[in-house]
Amino acid sequence: MEDDELVPLGEGPSATVLAGMDEMTGEAFALKVYPGRVDRRTRGELEKELSALDSLSELGTVLIPAEAKELPDGRFAVRMELCTQSLAELVGTFGPLSIQDVLSLGEALATTLAAAHQAGVVHGGMTPGNVLFRASGAPVMADFGLALRQSFPGDSDVGFLAPETITDGTRDERTDLYGLGALLYFALTGRSPVREEPGDTVDELTLRVLSGQAAPIDRPGLPAGLGPLVASLLARDPGARPIDATLVATRLGATPGTAATPRPLGAPILDYGPEHAKSRRRGKTRLIAGVAAGAVVLAAAVVFVLQNRPRELSVPPASADAGSSAPATTVNPVRLDLADPVDHGKYVQLSWRSTESTLHYAVIVAGVDLPRKTHYVESGTAYRVDVEPGRQYCFVVQATDGVHSYESESKGVRGARCVR
Repeated sequence: MEDDELVPLGEGPSATVLAGMDEMTGEAFALKVYPGRVDRRTRGELEKELSALDSLSELGTVLIPAEAKELPDGRFAVRMELCTQSLAELVGTFGPLSIQDVLSLGEALATTLAAAHQAGVVHGGMTPGNVLFRASGAPVMADFGLALRQSFPGDSDVGFLAPETITDGTRDERTDLYGLGALLYFALTGRSPVREEPGDTVDELTLRVLSGQAAPIDRPGLPAGLGPLVASLLARDPGARPIDATLVATRLGATPGTAATPRPLGAPILDYGPEHAKSRRRGKTRLIAGVAAGAVVLAAAVVFVLQNRPRELSVPPASADAGSSAPATTVNPVRLDLADPVDHGKYVQLSWRSTESTLHYAVIVAGVDLPRKTHYVESGTAYRVDVEPGRQYCFVVQATDGVHSYESESKGVRGARCVR
């Protein structure tokens, strides 16, 4: 199939998503196209993941790619079933799900994760964008696996990442449990576990993930055990999360909801939103479930990655995203001063001081031609950063008191040009 026969659905730094129609079967499909080739090792890892996912096909809740191949122009592409909408679109349109829908969806996702983990596959990046719904209303989880994530790095939403994923790139069964907790929080509240303010930068949101727990879920009719379960899944310490996804599925299945009979795994979820709004939304929801391919949202393919410029390292100001004129979220002036970095060859010693004593700090490290890294420092005011000898680096310290965010001047070593 030629590119001009495909309908663009969306584009991000890591992949482009297209929709098409199979000429032989007449079935619509989604094609997720990555910008480059994959090496032999990555292809081998991907084939192992797909083989393991094939063993989960009877679950009916895993969106298993139908084909993965290199295109004639060298780009790599994954072909999969085209679903009608994502959890992100659903909640964005109708608001939080009903309690029973959250329990049913959560049990289905937890059971799916348990089976995948047993088969040796980690999801690695659970967000509302890759929880999809078929035209029937049945939920599926898309975008399993680490092979392509490692070759084409990028994360869609910091608010759904486990702290250890942000700090050192860890992606395992316990980070999947955190992602499940973030999805349940989103389905119950309509927002991510991280409090967001207008004009927030990715770095500010990152620091909030690293410095505090999600606010308790304030919702009428919340079953007694559901809030604590979600909170345990979102624990900063991976060891404090539930032991595995099987336990989570069991607890969700045993939690009383609002329906007389719980839905079986993979059953359609057609009544979206809080109980008081169901009758008003039911007709429209069924209409949405049958929309044409042109109204389909992205299936977890548009991802946003923190990118460094190859010769000019840019650390955006805390006040707003690039190009925005929104003022910084500051009430009382708090001064955060980063001392000149001390270069020791294989490491750089950083130190800073602040006029506020009760802050949590993070150090942002940007090296030329390297991905930017965030190091959470708790309440310390000094940090040693391991570096590569001879490479230019820029550093900035960010801080939060849990409400407001602050940022130091960006400083570099070895002649690096640091742009705020």
